[in-house]
Amino acid sequence: MGILAFVTFELAPFTPGGIGRVLHNMLLSMSDEDRNRSLVILVDADGATDGFAELFPGVGLVRVDTARHEPGSQARTLGAHVAPQTVYGHSPHHWRSVAVQQALAEAATRHAFDYVEFPDWGGLGFATIQEQRLRRFLDDAVIAVRLHNAHRGLLQAEARAISRSDLNLADIERKCLRDCDVVVGQLRPFADMTREIFALDAVDWERRLVIHTPPVLLDGREPARETIPPASNQSIRFTSKVQPVKRPDLFVRGVAGFMRRDSGYTGSAAVNAHAFEPDYRRYIDSLIPSDLRPRFDAAANPGDRQRQAMIAASTVVVPSDIESFCLAAYEASLLGARVVLNGANPAFGTDTPWIDGENCVKFDGTALGLTDALERIFSPTLHLRPVSLPRDPWPWEHLPPVVGRDVARSEPLVSVVIPHFNLGAYLPETIRSILELSYDNIEIVVVDDASVDEQSRFIIGELQRKEDPRLKVVALECNRGLANARNVGVAHAAGDYILTLDADDLLHPGFLSLAVDALERNPEHDFVVPQAGYFREADEIPLPGEQSNFIDYAIFTGEAVIAGLTENRFSTATAVFRKPLLQRFPYREELRAYEDWDLYLRLSQADVRCLVTTGVYFYYRRRAESMIARCEADTRTRPILVHDMMRGGAAGSLHDRGRFLAICAAATAESEARQVKEPYQTVRLPESRFMRGALKAHGYWTRLPASVRLIAGGSVLLAWRGARGVVRIWYRLRHGFPRRSWPRLARTL
Repeated sequence: MGILAFVTFELAPFTPGGIGRVLHNMLLSMSDEDRNRSLVILVDADGATDGFAELFPGVGLVRVDTARHEPGSQARTLGAHVAPQTVYGHSPHHWRSVAVQQALAEAATRHAFDYVEFPDWGGLGFATIQEQRLRRFLDDAVIAVRLHNAHRGLLQAEARAISRSDLNLADIERKCLRDCDVVVGQLRPFADMTREIFALDAVDWERRLVIHTPPVLLDGREPARETIPPASNQSIRFTSKVQPVKRPDLFVRGVAGFMRRDSGYTGSAAVNAHAFEPDYRRYIDSLIPSDLRPRFDAAANPGDRQRQAMIAASTVVVPSDIESFCLAAYEASLLGARVVLNGANPAFGTDTPWIDGENCVKFDGTALGLTDALERIFSPTLHLRPVSLPRDPWPWEHLPPVVGRDVARSEPLVSVVIPHFNLGAYLPETIRSILELSYDNIEIVVVDDASVDEQSRFIIGELQRKEDPRLKVVALECNRGLANARNVGVAHAAGDYILTLDADDLLHPGFLSLAVDALERNPEHDFVVPQAGYFREADEIPLPGEQSNFIDYAIFTGEAVIAGLTENRFSTATAVFRKPLLQRFPYREELRAYEDWDLYLRLSQADVRCLVTTGVYFYYRRRAESMIARCEADTRTRPILVHDMMRGGAAGSLHDRGRFLAICAAATAESEARQVKEPYQTVRLPESRFMRGALKAHGYWTRLPASVRLIAGGSVLLAWRGARGVVRIWYRLRHGFPRRSWPRLARTL
């Protein structure tokens, strides 16, 4: 039997958090056989893990520090360069997923995996799931994502300042849930709500959904047989975290209302929970009426044993609006506490173990409703019992069939469409890059958009005279623009797949084989997106595993449903498409720029799916005179071009297009703010021959072995010191320094 792997940010008791507590309970509750084949991959955990082996006997542990991850070894595994951490500034969780994929790849050299489970929060499975779809990585394993509470759900549930990192994280979380083999829901209502939040297909979701209610353990205590009776001096406790999504404000207001209404109640209220933000804790404290303040206890959270004893003698209120499961509520009920729950929370709704009037009292999510519920639960005639949990089979024991992995490989024809205008200096190198691809069944469609410079016209003429069945040259009689040239190329293409490539860019030799094989095995996906590295000359392109980098990068998430509205996080113009897709969604020819961004926006609105590489397979040539460089450099023109794109076909209705315009305005304002700051933060290197030569020399230097660089550096240093000494002697002789200064001069050599 293969390994059961659990990837997590948290693991109780070593790190705090509900995700870690669920995994802790699972590891202690599973059979010895399953525990002995389990592996925990703990990501970016600050605390020590002393005692892990004693607490979880037989379970393996791999710690991953993503800040120290070296992409060089991963590049050698993938056969393609991997971008460094610094370029993931607005998508740090994407980088963490890259580091986790490498940790799994290294573990896979020692173990065979049956099941790999990721949490939904943080998108840790993004790179692993994409690599499984692309290159059969962990092909024999089932990859699952367990629903705890994704960041996208938290953005929906509480107010916060939204950053681009938040938007990118929401997109990669959605991509993980959409492409994984199995979704593990802890309760059906929360699973249904998650599908609605991410706008995922109901039929596909239901096919992959497995419901597994996790075990609840009480740290050495046996579950109570009965729920305690009410008492007028019984404490009312809030045991969740003090953060907006947990609604401590609702607790304070509802309890204060109950204390005012029921003069016979003499007990106290307690907020014994950890507060992440001191300002928010002070806000919650400010809600307590001054005359009731002595009856509210805000002492620090006690230890586990003392905390359980306090809960067992209390009425516990869980007022949160959204939970995936809520261990705190189950623990309180099983300890014997009387429990009041927010009935508007899907974790406590219908089709859950919670039954109003039998094992809990529910309220409608308002402060007045909570006051009424507290009046009910303190009624001496209301007798409750502890909650009963269903005993679901472990998700790896009853898995739905995984489809689409055993499709026989074929090599359909691929048409490489190259629009060309006045780029004759680069076109031969681009065609040579295509001919060096490891995929053989190709045709090259060059569409010349009425080039006017002599070199370009000469190159096009030479290509037209070549008698090569793999080459088609379409010469337009007048300039029609880049989007039209691409559409003409697609119309002349005979292949089942289209690879779009500009006339000055280059490709990794293995990209086309990787993309076509992935699309053949994944019929539900329609295009493949490569990560991009920027270069000026071809000899600057680093080889996989080299200790050198591209001059810049563009990192994409493919299906950038949210972040793609403010910036192009989808892809460059280069990707491998199924031909019918580009026939259905042609490029908009009226646009002056960003026709590729517009295409991906329309594909996103149509819910078209793609796959995304981890490695850098596309090499984008940076030229100061390129069309996109001119657009980006002109701060006045770019907002107009973005608006031109947004006002068109990205949204389906005129009403939706109005919303797109508002997003466009916000994105433009953010862009202008960044441009104001940039002159004080960065210096753009001049596009001079000297600078290009210096960068090329630096590229050669970084490719030398470390020992050679050390010897060469030492030799240069010694030569420089010798030359400096000679110059100093000459200078002193030239200007008549006395001989008595020569010994001191000699000592400086």
